[in-house]
Amino acid sequence: AGMSRAAAAWWRNWRPRLARLEGWAFLLPLALYWRTLAPTVYNLDSAELTVAAATGGITRATGYPLYLIIGGLWSRLPLGDVGYRLNLLSAVCGVVALLLADRLLRRDGVSRTARYGALGLLAVAPFYWSLSLVAEVYTLHVALMAGLLLLLRGWAEKPTPARLGLAVLWMGLSMGNHVTMVLLAPGCLWYVLTTAPREALRPRALLLAGGGLLLGVCVYGYVPWRFGRMPAFNYAGSYDSQAIFHPINLRTLDGLWWLVSGKQFSSLLFTYTAAELLTEVSRFINQLWQAFLIIGIGPGLLGLVVTLRRDWRWGGALLLMFLANVIFYVNYRVLDKATMFLPAYFIWALWLAVGYQWLLRWAAAGEQGRANGWLLRGIIAAAVLVGLFVTWPRVDLSTDWSARERGEQILAQVEENALIVGWWDTIPLVEYLQLVENQRPDVQAINRFLIDRASLNQLIYAQSGQRPVYINEPIIALRAAFEFVPVGPLYAVRPRQEAP
Repeated sequence: AGMSRAAAAWWRNWRPRLARLEGWAFLLPLALYWRTLAPTVYNLDSAELTVAAATGGITRATGYPLYLIIGGLWSRLPLGDVGYRLNLLSAVCGVVALLLADRLLRRDGVSRTARYGALGLLAVAPFYWSLSLVAEVYTLHVALMAGLLLLLRGWAEKPTPARLGLAVLWMGLSMGNHVTMVLLAPGCLWYVLTTAPREALRPRALLLAGGGLLLGVCVYGYVPWRFGRMPAFNYAGSYDSQAIFHPINLRTLDGLWWLVSGKQFSSLLFTYTAAELLTEVSRFINQLWQAFLIIGIGPGLLGLVVTLRRDWRWGGALLLMFLANVIFYVNYRVLDKATMFLPAYFIWALWLAVGYQWLLRWAAAGEQGRANGWLLRGIIAAAVLVGLFVTWPRVDLSTDWSARERGEQILAQVEENALIVGWWDTIPLVEYLQLVENQRPDVQAINRFLIDRASLNQLIYAQSGQRPVYINEPIIALRAAFEFVPVGPLYAVRPRQEAP
């Protein structure tokens, strides 16, 4: 009994100090991400974004101007190489999103154990962790989303026109990082119009909201501005059969809309058959199951119900945001869409925290309340630790130099004034070394994404007799006319010699 009283006295003495230091707990995921961060430029989309941000270039749709502006400034930090710096930006954004989520949950009175348990599980979820290790737009997207949710809650507490305008401004600006921020609009409108419709529909509020939206989307003005400066890196256009690049005119409204709306990807949306769609839904559920280690599914569903019952306006907003993101990406026919569900995982983590809170209170109400409470806390903490040790070896990129090594090997082996044609695992890496690190400016690199098949075949015929040509894989239709000789990761394309 004496020890219990002493422990209670110690807790009363230290609790205020620990509360002041609780923000420092988020240094743990930052340290974790830093320890497992990719040490240099990574491949695929990551390399494209790195080159565009560092050189003031232009990416493919949907442009990502806010990311390019922030990334361009961040790339000047004196830390490692440029690839490493942009990877570090993703790690910082991932932690900022967790911090903002914690603040959001504290507003709703969720306990520290429930908050840290849910957000800890999110922090070590495979896709959240992996996207915090390489240059990508998604952790910034989630951080901006968390900021928007906080602004909406702040407006609900005091529904002034200025606060509404600020929230809409934030949303418009956030669309400059990822245009799918618009998927949050149904939930935002629901929350605003069910919380304080009179205040929201007043002329001053509508004026400030409209002005805020227009001001926010002005970030897209960065794209035509950069286009006018003719950047060396530009993925908004196409190559012809003479290896000449024809850019989309991004100074026209039609050209800018082509980029922002993602018209080049419109054929990939909502094209699944019923059977295929069922498979995609099942795949998402399995990914959610893996992300929260099974243990987070039941409490997450419980948190959804509790949130709806406690505040149907806020609960409805989160549900609409969750469903909009899931429905859109489930119906998006691309191979890497598993990384795009991060907003849905983020909302699930909020529900999970509320579910944990309800379970902790329920456990404390029984006869063995204290023991049950500590047991449940132990399970919550153990889930995070299990996620940590299971996910770490799967996502750790701290020794992964493969992308840089691949690019350097290619540039070391190709001949002078060569033409290289390849996909995402080849060309952005070469362009990074050329444009960011000034290696081999004599080489021309063309991403096969930017040239159609017929033009590519004509290009091979036209260029193979004029300069060395390399490609990432043989073209079956051209085997009769050309030899494809392996040279490192590529193939040298050589006209076949006619028999004497």
